[in-house]
Amino acid sequence: MAFSPNHSALPPLRERLKETVHAYFKFGYTTFGGPAAHIGMLHEEVVTRRKWISNEQFTELFAICQALPGPAMVGILIANIKDGIPEWATRLEQGLSSAAIGLVALAAYRMSTTLATDKLTRILALIAGGVSALYTAPWLLPVLMICGGLVSFVHDAYWAPFLARQGLAQEKKGEKNQAKDLEQGQAVEKAVDEEEAHGKSTGSSQKEEIASVHGSIRQRANGDQDSVKDREIVVDVDEKLNEERLLYTYSKKLALVFLAIFLVLLIASILVRTLVPVQEKTSYGQLVATFYFVGSIIFGGGPVIIPLLKNYTVDSHWMTNQQFLIGLALIQSLPGPNFNFAAFLGAVAMVNAGLNGVAGAVLCYIAIFTPGILLKNATIPFWQFFREKPAVKMVFRGVNACALGLVFSATWLLWVQTENFGGNTGYHAVIASAAFVASGYLDVPAPLVIVLGGGMGVIEYALQ
Repeated sequence: MAFSPNHSALPPLRERLKETVHAYFKFGYTTFGGPAAHIGMLHEEVVTRRKWISNEQFTELFAICQALPGPAMVGILIANIKDGIPEWATRLEQGLSSAAIGLVALAAYRMSTTLATDKLTRILALIAGGVSALYTAPWLLPVLMICGGLVSFVHDAYWAPFLARQGLAQEKKGEKNQAKDLEQGQAVEKAVDEEEAHGKSTGSSQKEEIASVHGSIRQRANGDQDSVKDREIVVDVDEKLNEERLLYTYSKKLALVFLAIFLVLLIASILVRTLVPVQEKTSYGQLVATFYFVGSIIFGGGPVIIPLLKNYTVDSHWMTNQQFLIGLALIQSLPGPNFNFAAFLGAVAMVNAGLNGVAGAVLCYIAIFTPGILLKNATIPFWQFFREKPAVKMVFRGVNACALGLVFSATWLLWVQTENFGGNTGYHAVIASAAFVASGYLDVPAPLVIVLGGGMGVIEYALQ
């Protein structure tokens, strides 16, 4: 997707497709370090470099992806498979992951500058980050988003106006006091004028007191007017920035079509799994139905998908436990999301059933990704339409803060999974710090930062 300040001058579709492919193609080869690395690299590409979307829009879309089933941005490795990976590959992956940690931390810092600007959003980000770092229940991420949205809505719609009314009452009281002071000053001035009119002189101290009262009142009045003008200027700038970031999107009717397709395929997959007995030698239809169903019920990505896939493949005797773990070790050493594991499992299951393994890999890959893609496509037009509504903005303020917390927790989770494989912890911290500085302050492209991190991981192995 892309954003443009002017819908009347859209580039041709061919150019937009070319630009999109050019932007995303490299991620398939450089997103080492687990899916958490996607956060930093995508933020660098679409927000910082290409400026397709704003920090707020990036975080809102991130939050939507976290609250819907399908691939997620936060993944956790299984520590007990490290013996199946050569040491050189482990050090290489640790270097890649350490560089990714720096990029994710940089994305979190940049996002926090616009999304956590008051006490409420900072508290919500802290709570969401802490909870998601400690627990990985499948329902956790959607619940965090919903709770954060409700808290910010109640705060902005009810609590903040209540405090504003209290402040207004105090301000009116202050204005009454000012008016009273002004009346007193006028009375004193009038008395002085009367005395002067009768030939009496007024002391300099009295005149200074009168001038001080009038000057203070005028200064407060001018200050209030300047404050109002400043607030109006800020609102105008924010509105212009929002208007300039218009989304190339499609109609809500088409979004409903995507939703209908998702529901029809989900019902079909449930019927196939219910009516067709599970056999050791599975068929294409049952395999596709199983992986589509898994893709429809996975919330939170990596932490949940591994045991669930094991339950549906190993426990159904489609493959052995050893085959499952070998594939898991292989997939985790390659770039891309944990959902890529489905392609390996589909190939093994079909080969064990005496069928075409390539076909099984392609079908399972499509089946597990399709539910999330359909639901996200069904959501985006409505998100684009409703996000400008005042009430929805209040909700998204809390949702964005919680999503920011998830990005910070992704930094921690990625660090934990990296250090599960041993090696020099201080050296890995240096790689992460160097990646943060190189990408954030030296303008080194994110993919190159990842590659350099892998090179430093190889150096660690060579020195050992």
